[in-house]
Amino acid sequence: MNKHLSEGQLRAALDGELDTEAHNHLEACPICQTRQKAIGPQAQRATDKLAFLSSPGDDSPLPAPMAWSRFNQKLIQKETPMFKKLFASPLVRYGVPALLVLTMIFAFPGARALASQLLDLFRVQQVAVVPVDVTGIGELNGNDALAKQISQLISDSTTITKEPGDPVEANDANQASELAGFTVRAPAGMEPSRIRVTTGGAFTLTVDRAKAQALLEGAGRNDLILPESIDGAEISVDIPSGVSLAYGTCPSPDKHDDDPDRPGARAQVYADCILFVQIPSPTVTAPPSIDVPQLAQMALEFTGMTSEDAKALTESIDWTSTLVIPIPRNDSTYEEISIDGVTGTLIQQSSGSDPEYLLLWVKDGIIYAISGLSSDAQRAIEMANSLP
Repeated sequence: MNKHLSEGQLRAALDGELDTEAHNHLEACPICQTRQKAIGPQAQRATDKLAFLSSPGDDSPLPAPMAWSRFNQKLIQKETPMFKKLFASPLVRYGVPALLVLTMIFAFPGARALASQLLDLFRVQQVAVVPVDVTGIGELNGNDALAKQISQLISDSTTITKEPGDPVEANDANQASELAGFTVRAPAGMEPSRIRVTTGGAFTLTVDRAKAQALLEGAGRNDLILPESIDGAEISVDIPSGVSLAYGTCPSPDKHDDDPDRPGARAQVYADCILFVQIPSPTVTAPPSIDVPQLAQMALEFTGMTSEDAKALTESIDWTSTLVIPIPRNDSTYEEISIDGVTGTLIQQSSGSDPEYLLLWVKDGIIYAISGLSSDAQRAIEMANSLP
């Protein structure tokens, strides 16, 4: 073996899963040894941060849907739930779960190939909510082998190019603006209980078409064929610094619920808490070989939507400027409302004992979201309309 080991092979070496030939190369190659030493601490930090995805007392991986649910629950413990499911730069900090990778590809603004070497997927200008049937995803519950394949594919394909620092507390909106690099807006006549600035991050995803296709087939979807042109394509995602303003009696971001799955537990913890998050539009670059509408159609079909419905939906969306938010079809409702001088979207989830809402809009290149645990979003609407 003459060429140096890939980053994926070096990570495999850390897990003791390197084949004999590659292991012998590593033992004799000082360059690869140096690279492995650099990767080691980063991999350990990722392991520590994602340890909650493992089953207690068990080294086997959780099924993908269960792991995703637990990942979201961890975020819920840190901030108000619905927004953290959609945007959170810590997701970029320590690797990206499989579903999030798909969301990054399909949710952030896409565009068809332009006459240039790289295609800039433009900044978000509007929001579109897409109700999806999650039956297809739910049927994967219990497929441990597939979950392990997904985990390995993400590990091998994702490279963190800019690791965010720890969140910083700000005294007021002016200081938060200086730290975040954009003008932070705060509702008139309201004093936040906490202002937190999260520095931006970035990662690159290199598409391995063969492995991704194998995952689809492992999920029983042999009818979904990924285009050959995506193989080896590099998708770069850059997420700017963001700011969260907490209002009401909000728990510490580091506080963990004793029993977050107990009915009504989250509503008790966040009863008087409203979170207002704002972040400049993330940017994505990808080669012209990435046909976002085509891949989005496949993703919708994967969830259970018919080919005809998925095609009609993707053709109705302007992928050059639209942030697409998928929501469970039978679990949430949404409506467009006039907010802050623009058209926004109010998403409400009423199932279970913890109703929640998310008010989302885009203005002057900034994505805004107000979320809380309540069936009444009137206070959030008033906050948005009082912004300077």
